[in-house]
Amino acid sequence: MVRNKALIAGARDFSKDQRGASAIEFALVAPLLFFALLSLLEIGVLGMVTTSLDNGLIEASRRIRTGASDAPTSASGFEDQVCAAMANIFGSCRDRLVISVQKYSAFASAGAAVSARPAGEFNRGAANDIILVKADYRWPLMSPFVAIGYNRNSPLEVTVSSRVAFKNEPFE
Repeated sequence: MVRNKALIAGARDFSKDQRGASAIEFALVAPLLFFALLSLLEIGVLGMVTTSLDNGLIEASRRIRTGASDAPTSASGFEDQVCAAMANIFGSCRDRLVISVQKYSAFASAGAAVSARPAGEFNRGAANDIILVKADYRWPLMSPFVAIGYNRNSPLEVTVSSRVAFKNEPFE
């Protein structure tokens, strides 16, 4: 009987003891906290990739629009210029990038083709032609829950898209 009283008293003391409660609570909350912090970091990187692709596409497209002497003459040359403007800080830019440069007769027909995926064709047109430039860039993710609003290839990869439409200047 004395032994049972000692056990009951020990259990009562254990249940009232608060030492280590903070460590246990932190162990339960820490994975969610770290996941949230890494997700915020990944959203920032994805935003940087999107902005970099937009700026790279605008910069390379400007050479076509103005008829610059260093304007690309092929799809691979255009990809090189986009990757150079992206500063290629993301590694293997050429492997992840797909572009299309197409000539259209009117902005309405170019607008109808905006949603189609780029297929690698290249036609920079001549002076006063309407050009639609499309670029898709595949980006790997660490978290499958981050890329809301992006085109998903798989749970851990999204496609960042950018489009530019313009009328070539009368450069000839």
